[in-house]
Amino acid sequence: MKTLALALATTTLASAPAFAGVYVNAEANDGYTGSDYSGRTVDLHVGYSGTASKFDYYIQGGPAFTAVADVDGTETELSGKLGGTYNVSQNLGIYGEFSGISNGDEDNNYGTKLGAKYSF
Repeated sequence: MKTLALALATTTLASAPAFAGVYVNAEANDGYTGSDYSGRTVDLHVGYSGTASKFDYYIQGGPAFTAVADVDGTETELSGKLGGTYNVSQNLGIYGEFSGISNGDEDNNYGTKLGAKYSF
């Protein structure tokens, strides 16, 4: 379960909404090792996004429902993300994200993302 939660938390492909203010984000993440299905996490987050000068940011969190392949039932955890993009120019942005999810009585799982996007 711990490995699944970490894999799902670090492979999330969602990005911050394009508008400022409060939003709701529902997201399902499936995990695979090769072609073997390992499980799913469904996040139901409430968040806030905004802009400050050249920086776009967001923060969101809420329940995460996890289900592991070949295991009956689901577990409810807490998950969240915060991140942003620094707009170096109109065409270049540098972005980062920190995400986390609780893991029952075990250690929480965390993930980071850092990248750059150049638009032509």
